Amino acid sequence: MIDKEIWNQFVLKNSPRSGAFLQSWEWGVFQRSIGESVRRKVYREEGEIVGVGQWIDRAIPFIGSYSFCPKGPIGKWQPNEDGQMFLRVEANDSDLPSYARKTIDLDPANTLITNLSLSEEALLAQMHHKTRYNIGLAKRHWVHIHVRSSDFDNAWELFEQTAARGEFKLHSRDHYEKMLEALAKEPCRAFLATASYEDRVIAANIMIDFKGTRTYLHGSSGGEHRKIMAPYLLHWELMKDAKAHGIKSYDWWGVAPEGAKHHPWAGISRFKRGFHGEDVSSPGTFDLVNKRAAYKLYKMARKIRRKIS
Repeated sequence: MIDKEIWNQFVLKNSPRSGAFLQSWEWGVFQRSIGESVRRKVYREEGEIVGVGQWIDRAIPFIGSYSFCPKGPIGKWQPNEDGQMFLRVEANDSDLPSYARKTIDLDPANTLITNLSLSEEALLAQMHHKTRYNIGLAKRHWVHIHVRSSDFDNAWELFEQTAARGEFKLHSRDHYEKMLEALAKEPCRAFLATASYEDRVIAANIMIDFKGTRTYLHGSSGGEHRKIMAPYLLHWELMKDAKAHGIKSYDWWGVAPEGAKHHPWAGISRFKRGFHGEDVSSPGTFDLVNKRAAYKLYKMARKIRRKIS
């Protein structure tokens, strides 16, 4: 057994720069609140903790079970052979067993991190000139920013609009509401931030603060007032607020690799890179396959489900 404080201390000390919140104790509490089976594994050598992994155990009817460790395990660990089809890992160490197979990245393998230890003047100076202009444009239109907003009803409408426009699937509304409820306090805190124009919410983000990093987890904006450039001012105010609270990094949570012109994230990556930052990469998502036949069947079923969804 391990308590919350010891667990989070290890994660804070040893986790990678991006995505550490996914291994926080509080994220596990949130995952349980939405029905996931969460298992916390501690790896020891000579009685000392050398690694941890917060695993999500999932069963596939008629096929078998597997476990997923988002942005983990952290530190030194060993795959456990317990009858599962496979283990899905996002360990920052690329020294994986030879039978590990690269799969679709579930969490961003490439991201952009802005250093907030710089002054506001320096942060603005390193931005693309169009980004600075759009921040000023939103200010001139008197866009109002609520860094910690409770207006989820109007924000949810924007999330639905953005998903329809971008042709991607959202989690249920309950998923996001439970996230905000479960992660309401430090050390891992999620919150809603909104931008309003003429008393109407026109942009909204869900952010997470953990390990001195503010992560841009989800974002949305309406199509009606796009020329007002509210998302630019929203992020700038979030960056300034993070600085005021002693947060040193702003993780944009996913960009296309540098030079990837036709990547699905090319457009949003141009927006994010306009704020400037350091490209940070990780190995990505891998499956450690224990049962080849069952795993092959699982991959086939997954491919069919994606085609019909």
